[in-house]
Amino acid sequence: MTVGRTESQIEAKGTDQVDQAARLRRIVDALPPEETVRGVPFPVATASVPRGAVSFRPTPARATIAPPRPAPTPAAPAMPRLARAIAITSGKGGVGKSNVSVNLAVALSLMGRKVCLLDADLGMANADVLCNVTPKRTLQHVVAGRCRLVEVAVIGPGGFRLIPGASGVAAMADLGRRQRAGVLEQLAAIERVADDIIIDCAAGISANVLAFAAAAHRTLVTTTPEPTALTDAYGMIKSLLRQAPASRIDLVVNMATGPEEGQGIHRRMNRVVGSFLHHEVGLAGVIPIDPSVGEAVRHRLPFTLFAPSGPATQAIHDLGRHLAGIETPDTRAARTGGFFSRLLAWMDR
Repeated sequence: MTVGRTESQIEAKGTDQVDQAARLRRIVDALPPEETVRGVPFPVATASVPRGAVSFRPTPARATIAPPRPAPTPAAPAMPRLARAIAITSGKGGVGKSNVSVNLAVALSLMGRKVCLLDADLGMANADVLCNVTPKRTLQHVVAGRCRLVEVAVIGPGGFRLIPGASGVAAMADLGRRQRAGVLEQLAAIERVADDIIIDCAAGISANVLAFAAAAHRTLVTTTPEPTALTDAYGMIKSLLRQAPASRIDLVVNMATGPEEGQGIHRRMNRVVGSFLHHEVGLAGVIPIDPSVGEAVRHRLPFTLFAPSGPATQAIHDLGRHLAGIETPDTRAARTGGFFSRLLAWMDR
């Protein structure tokens, strides 16, 4: 009985084990990257994987660091949209200036525009009478600090907003700069919500009238064919051009017998202004004599609503369309500042 193995037997067995290991390694190296064992995929390390560092877990994906996003460029602040200011004045009283102002506000409102009518006749305000409204507060209360502007504005016939004036508001010209700036700051808020601001100025060439007219983007000088009215209209134009040589002035001929008379008056006025003042005056409109205008005043109703098909009403609508047509992108870009900031500058002179 042989208890132990001989050296030759041990060497032969060791050689067989080495040969078997070598054959097994060759078989494993010849396998494809993935074999199935009993139908189950079995991952096998490929030659690119270093031996001794094989892992059957999925290779972790490399974390990719996204480049930092550029900071958004801050948008330029939008310029506030400012309303267009139209001052309506005259050289003398009794030419229908306030009637033109109220009915122009109605006509522009009926066109879908947001209109505010400021009764700037600081001594003899009467736009509220023509509109048949009885305001509890007026611009005088704003000047005195008793209320704010939002409490003063009332809805006029036709849908426009009316800021009524009152007797004694002329004291605004005597206020200190800080008080005056506070009032005008409230008025300036209108420019961001309205399309048109119509300023019904007083008649004559007082400092307040010239300040309102000079600050407006366009001035309509109202006259009638009477010689005294024409003389005073020329005096108004002359005084305004001295204060603001770049003013845009148009003529409105009221109570004319027809378009021909109004156009003839404009030609004569423009010729005189061109010869002596070296300036041109446009013709904004001609309003004919219409009996329904007086009747509407007695009924305290704008004649554009009292007689919608009357000749004066048609002329006012033509005036409104003319003024609305003037507003183009070029003229909007040409505006420099709002009306009330310009007014403050004129009053501080």
